[in-house]
Amino acid sequence: MRLRALPNASSLPRSADIEFLDAQDLLDELCEDQLTFGMNLACLERAVEQAPRDPSARAALRTLEMRLADLCALRDALAALQLATADSRVHRLFVPDSPLADYLRGIYAWAHALVRALDQLASSLRDLSPDWALVRWRIEEAKNFHFDELHDAVRADLLALSIVANGGSFGANRPAVDELRYAVERLFATATALEEHLDERFG
Repeated sequence: MRLRALPNASSLPRSADIEFLDAQDLLDELCEDQLTFGMNLACLERAVEQAPRDPSARAALRTLEMRLADLCALRDALAALQLATADSRVHRLFVPDSPLADYLRGIYAWAHALVRALDQLASSLRDLSPDWALVRWRIEEAKNFHFDELHDAVRADLLALSIVANGGSFGANRPAVDELRYAVERLFATATALEEHLDERFG
């Protein structure tokens, strides 16, 4: 009878490592969301460009162009945040049930719903027959995905990681928590501005 050596404990994946693999899966999904968001925005840009410049629709088109610019700013803020996740040591903030993960999933759901609503508006402006009540309802419904009540929880997680990093747990080569915090705050500000601007009437 031959006895086999048990695997070295150091070679087994730690539960934290497995958890952070889940974070990488989430980040991969968010990258796909970002790609879809960018492609849909490009389609919306073309739809706005092709809309007629009829005097009766001119004011609404100006507002639509401004909301498109707001969405482009949101796209750029999300892209900057994804760049700040290059260091796997910050992935603990992106595990599937974390506040930041919930916030980002909501942001993309909100963005996708907004693009659909504004694309429908652009199409209806081509026929000069927009249904303003439907547009407003769709925009208000989409706002439910902007989980701004998670801001404080996300900031608390960032602060906790910063304290751990500054305490020397990662050695001299600390993760770039400040860059991630800046990207998160940029996203918060951009999303908040977008929500405020969406309250403005079209035209």
